[in-house]
Amino acid sequence: MTDNVTLNAGTPWTITAVEKLQELWNGGVAPEMIGHALGRPEDEVRAKAAELKLPQHVEAPD
Repeated sequence: MTDNVTLNAGTPWTITAVEKLQELWNGGVAPEMIGHALGRPEDEVRAKAAELKLPQHVEAPD
């Protein structure tokens, strides 16, 4: 499942990718899964979400 994770790593965020990030994030999708969907590492997803001032995700207990 890691095949797509670095597809877009380090590349500029497109408007479409930012909109998808906001949609998934606000829908409660886990950052790891958003990363898979957008082809970016989880840390890039979290950094962009913080930059966009998206609300903090509440981590579900294991």
